[in-house]
Amino acid sequence: MRQNPKRLLTCLLTIPCILFFISCAGTRNIIHTVNESNSLESPLFSGHRGLQPFGPENSFASFEACAPHGLWAIESDFRMTSDGVVICMHDATLDRTTNGSGPVKEHTWPEIKALEIQEVNGNTVDKCYDYSALSKRQKSVPTMDDYFRICRKGGLVAFVELKEDDGVIEQMNRCIARHGMQGRCVISSSNRDLLAAYRATGGKELIHLIFAKTDDIDWLVSLGNAALAFNYPDLSKEVHLQHGDICIDSLKELVDHCHSLGLKICFRAVDTPEAAQQSAALGIDYFPTNNLWPGRGQTTNRR
Repeated sequence: MRQNPKRLLTCLLTIPCILFFISCAGTRNIIHTVNESNSLESPLFSGHRGLQPFGPENSFASFEACAPHGLWAIESDFRMTSDGVVICMHDATLDRTTNGSGPVKEHTWPEIKALEIQEVNGNTVDKCYDYSALSKRQKSVPTMDDYFRICRKGGLVAFVELKEDDGVIEQMNRCIARHGMQGRCVISSSNRDLLAAYRATGGKELIHLIFAKTDDIDWLVSLGNAALAFNYPDLSKEVHLQHGDICIDSLKELVDHCHSLGLKICFRAVDTPEAAQQSAALGIDYFPTNNLWPGRGQTTNRR
């Protein structure tokens, strides 16, 4: 029987489209959201500047280790270069983390792209890699686009820390849309003004205030879809806090109080199996960490 050429061509063009949408649907099914339930059996670890046991902070190596090790999110920091490229870097200068020097904002992207990220973890990170074995790319500085691409590909939440604005927030919003990351981001900062500036752009992602105080609670509730991190390195510490007429006499009461107001909460940072167990018992929503990943939170064995 003679085939209709037009019908055959239509079928050939339709099959790849169907396969593409099936692939996208499968990818969406593995995406973690910030509303996912947390437990010690399935902890939501957020890799602080990536998973640093496998690469220097804010590097391709540390970012790309997160998905294979079952992390929930990659935390990173944004800075802008002199020619308007947003990069992943914690410090305002290049000196500590790279083999360059001077303020980030005084260097072009081609200049920073040529640099290498140095090992500066000291005793904070329980390292599982050989720096000399990393490729030049693995030790290079990622851009904001690189970061969102890695998060999207790995099905990870993008846990962004805003350090400055001057156009960073506008570019970030465009990048979130471009990579299809809506509803899969946490926008954090220790600066209330930056979180307010993000909300003023119409941004609807979960916002997260770092080093929060009880005085910040009502403000966060007013902004909606919000979270906060309290700086209690010792999770066995007794606390005596006041929020309005509410007396809070333990970290568990603090967690429960924040949850009752619709806020998510965590403490900084969960770097030992003991801290992971304490955090799970307190009922925090996610585990910021320099050292842990699912499975390692229950053991002290090195890989």
